[in-house]
Order: sequence, then structure tokens, then C-alpha cells
Amino acid sequence: MFDYAVILAARNSSERLPNKATVSYCPDGTTNIAQIIGRWQTSRRNPTIIVITADMPEDRAVIEECDRLKIPYYASNEDVTTKMDKAITIFAPDAIQYIARALGDNPLVDVALADWRYDVMCETGADSLFYGGDESRITYAGTTDIYSRSAWDRIAKMSAGDEREHPGAHFWNNIAKYSVIQLPLPPREYLAPVRTELDTPEDLQMFRKVWEQLRPAHYSKIMGLLDTIDAINYLIANPDVSAINVGIQSKTQ
Repeated sequence: MFDYAVILAARNSSERLPNKATVSYCPDGTTNIAQIIGRWQTSRRNPTIIVITADMPEDRAVIEECDRLKIPYYASNEDVTTKMDKAITIFAPDAIQYIARALGDNPLVDVALADWRYDVMCETGADSLFYGGDESRITYAGTTDIYSRSAWDRIAKMSAGDEREHPGAHFWNNIAKYSVIQLPLPPREYLAPVRTELDTPEDLQMFRKVWEQLRPAHYSKIMGLLDTIDAINYLIANPDVSAINVGIQSKTQ
């Protein structure tokens, strides 16, 4: 019986950065999706990790990585909200209580911070969490949306139009209709003006520089996983590196 699922959206059919899910910035050649899955596997809350992807020829490599890593996946060309909902129904059915939306363009996702949000939801029974309208101040690595199962069921049912391609948009557009808990802003490192999203060739160049410069002293016990705060602090201390992609406009945050 599962009470927590992480649905990781990752695809290679990306216009701004083709093959985004299976590109590598790690010196050992680890793919982006494998590295992000590895980060989520460090969660102390033991989530069920499920990948959703598109059903396109270029996404075959994503499916092959899931097979290699023994991670369940759901591949289709339906809208993203539908894919998430079907993946939950198939691989982590009715017993589930909480849903996290993970993203394949978040190489430095802070899973410990997501664990904290999950714990707050378990303690309070909230549908989800927010930062009082200051969410845009938080660098991408510090963002993970988590919903109660009942809230997710409403989101999946009520999302319409563009909301269906952006799971959770219905929640943010109708936040007053949900039970939410306001959190204090996270530590100031997460508020630094550094871009930690992987969506363009410039982003890939920046991430390769970070992984090259911080290995191996800043790797966690699992080889290849950088500590989020160490990476952010490196970008803060090295403006020549953070400047590589600073001017890219975010599409997903």
C-alpha cells in the first residue's frame, strides 16, 4: 500500500532542448532522467516513483532508461494532466494519499525540502502548500508541488484548456477553493537569482560546468548527486558560471 507517489514528467521531444531527458551533464555519462530519479530515491519518505513521457520515436530512449532502472512509466500523447492521472491509477492506485509533481527539467531538485513539505501536509491535512504569493522568488531547484489525493482528483477532473498541459495550474488558479497551509520562505540560498532549470543549450552548458567543478568533493554518498545547496552556493560564488543561462526566460515555473 502506497501513501506517496512522485510523478516525474520527462520527455525527449522538447523544442528548446531536444533529447532533454536523456542528455548528460554528469562526467560519468549518467543521463538527466537517471540522475533525477536517483535524487528522488534518496527521499526518506519512500515515495513510489513513476515516469510519464510522450509516445514519440525520440522518447523511446526515455522508456529504455526506465526499463534499465526498473521504474514504472506511462507513455502517451495525451495531455499531461491525463497522463499523470492515468499513471497514478495504474501504478499507485486508490490507497495513495499524496501526489508530488516532479519535473525532468529540474536536475538539482531538493528532495529533502520536498520531504519537509510532505511532512507538513501529513501533520496538517492540507490539500497543498504555498509561500504567500512569493513562490516566484524561489529558484527552480527548491520547487516541488505536492497535493493530497483528494485535491489531485479535483485538479484532474476540473482542469480545462491550458490547465491540462500544466498539472496543478487549476489549483493555483483556484487556490481559495482548496485547504492550503502557508509556509515561511525557505533558506536564503533558495532565493538567490540563479537559474536552475534545464530547458535550453545554455542551461545544459551551465549544468555541465557545475558538475565538472564540484566533483567529487561535493557528491553525496550516491555517486553523481550534488547537494542542492552546495550547487547553488557555487553558482552564487561564481557569477561567470551562473551568467551562462541567467538571461533565459523560464517557461514552466
